[in-house]
Amino acid sequence: MPPKAINYKANSIVYFKGDSGENVFILQKGQVSLNYQDIQTNQDMHDFVQTGEFFGVKAAFGKYPHDETAVVLVNSTVIQFSVEDFEQLLSTNNRVIMKMLKVFSNQLRRIHKQVQSLLSSEEQTNAEKGLFSVGEYYFNNKKYKQAADAFNRYLTYYPNGQYEAEVRKKIEYADMQKNIKSEPAMAPKTVENKTVQKYTLEDAQKLCNSGNYTDAYNAYIKSIQYNPNIRLEAEFEAGICLFKLEKPNDVIRHFTGILKRNPAHSKMGECLYYIGKSYLSIQDMEKSKGFLMKAISLLSEGTPEQRDAQMLVSQIGE
Repeated sequence: MPPKAINYKANSIVYFKGDSGENVFILQKGQVSLNYQDIQTNQDMHDFVQTGEFFGVKAAFGKYPHDETAVVLVNSTVIQFSVEDFEQLLSTNNRVIMKMLKVFSNQLRRIHKQVQSLLSSEEQTNAEKGLFSVGEYYFNNKKYKQAADAFNRYLTYYPNGQYEAEVRKKIEYADMQKNIKSEPAMAPKTVENKTVQKYTLEDAQKLCNSGNYTDAYNAYIKSIQYNPNIRLEAEFEAGICLFKLEKPNDVIRHFTGILKRNPAHSKMGECLYYIGKSYLSIQDMEKSKGFLMKAISLLSEGTPEQRDAQMLVSQIGE
């Protein structure tokens, strides 16, 4: 396939983190940001591509998924090359080779700085992970009191640590289990003795099928506490409940969070589809079209979501 110029509107996505790297891109005009997470701090980072610079090179030549998301900031034109065409360009143009070496040099410097920083903080990182592992040991062995003590100590030393979100959820679950175990000794054995409702995916699905989307959403979220292995499916279905409840801003936040945590999610196309439809609900046509077009490329051919996305894109138009 010969090189081709592609026009992107603002807030479009050239490729997502986790997409297979098959092409090399050159920014002809406009602005593109390469967004990724710092390997040390997990903070969101942004590298801005200059006009005439390449991006997507490492993944294309290394034949592995992209490690960043390429976001178009303003209306832009990008030249897309296949690897073969780009190699041919390199073989006939020394100036292009020098530019590519500059790109690689900048990326290697960035990686080197991060690795050096990681090595210098290895002792601290291991201490944090070690304390988390203590809590995990007690938690997995159902020693919930000891687990809660270890996790609370973790939050004392690392209030914004790498495992902070997971620790808070496990503290909540451990406290709930402690209360459940203490109830039989405290409460009389009567018909009115209360028990904590344990939700499963099937329970949540029944609520959803009955149209009770609020309770279904809560049931999906609570089901994760009892079985963390169903997190991906339960979170996805919970997002659909928010969509049924016509809460577009919540839907956008929910599915965006899922994709940030799981950049290679098996239902990425469906997540993007619901994000796109939610932007349409709040009359943000440009973002809606960008997400729907990306969803179309990822959804299975002929599915209801893909057909609906195609229809909506044609209705939005230019």
